[in-house]
Amino acid sequence: MGFVKYTEYKPIEPPGYQEALDEIVQNVVRKIRESVVREGVGRAVRGAHGKSYGLAKATVTVPELNDIYGQGVFAAPGRYDAVVRFSNGLGRLRADALLGPACGMGIKVFGVPGASLLADEAEATTFDLNLMNSRTFFANTVQDYVVIDELFSELPDVLMTPATRNRWLGDLLTRKGTLPRDAWLWDELMSIMSFAAIPWKNLLTYTYNSVGAFRHGDYIAKLRSTPTQASLDGIVHGVVDPTADAEAYRNTLIAEAAERDHGFELQAQLNTDLTRMPVDNTSVEWPESLSPWVTVARIEVPRQDISDEHNLEIADATSITPWRVREEHRPLGEIQRVREEVYRQSSIERHRINGQQRHEPTSSTALLG
Repeated sequence: MGFVKYTEYKPIEPPGYQEALDEIVQNVVRKIRESVVREGVGRAVRGAHGKSYGLAKATVTVPELNDIYGQGVFAAPGRYDAVVRFSNGLGRLRADALLGPACGMGIKVFGVPGASLLADEAEATTFDLNLMNSRTFFANTVQDYVVIDELFSELPDVLMTPATRNRWLGDLLTRKGTLPRDAWLWDELMSIMSFAAIPWKNLLTYTYNSVGAFRHGDYIAKLRSTPTQASLDGIVHGVVDPTADAEAYRNTLIAEAAERDHGFELQAQLNTDLTRMPVDNTSVEWPESLSPWVTVARIEVPRQDISDEHNLEIADATSITPWRVREEHRPLGEIQRVREEVYRQSSIERHRINGQQRHEPTSSTALLG
């Protein structure tokens, strides 16, 4: 099996990229400010992953790997302190049934050597991974993001009636009528529609995907975390019913975390074909038939109590971004480049409004006590 070298991927910056990015950042900052009143909780709320379900202590253990998969932070065996944040994908604070089952797993690893790619915190020793319980994403270009960011501010209310839902899906497909028919965003539409098929279940039983690609040392990869079979076999609170409990996700997570230890395998899928495994189209799933998922680390979430409301306050103040990584794991693709400044500015503005100090913690104990 031949793996694509990182140097074979050539990023392209389209005309008008910077102007569109500036517009996106302005809109994101504006919505962060408006969220103080819109969400009715007296504080600024994230534009995405606004509702936290809990922040848990964890450890990440890297085994001895071969030279192909053992790249960057996975090049040498080691054990790292970490925390894991579970959240809903939308930037709203509503009952779970209204927000839907698209959820995220954010991982912050401590004590990782090397310079962070975020210029304003190059000396931070943290390393972040942003993962979703979906296999694809619904925006691929800066121009897509300009429109889709606006459309997502209408969720979940716009989905309540067939007329508004159909209009919303049509706006996404056609980029609000600006695209010719042969350029309609069919891959992106299929991606967003696939979110409806995500089952309601315990947050500790999902597989979470990076969706976007990253440099993997000499190669290119996507990452995912998937629960170990032993962890799945021991699940006690498997039923999540948002119709019976408005906070079903958090309550089952609290109960399950207090019962016993849980584990995930952190896996990498290396790129073998830039055409059939595109970097700049995150709406297309990379076939496992072309490249298998290989475990590069284990994530252990020990039994713990995360029921305190202070846990949610800490989770809210914790910033997790795909660009808080090392050069050997640089995010790749146009939409990943968009995320760099969008996530950074969103974090800066949210922390400013909420009076929260914006700095990277040095350990899970420093963060959670």
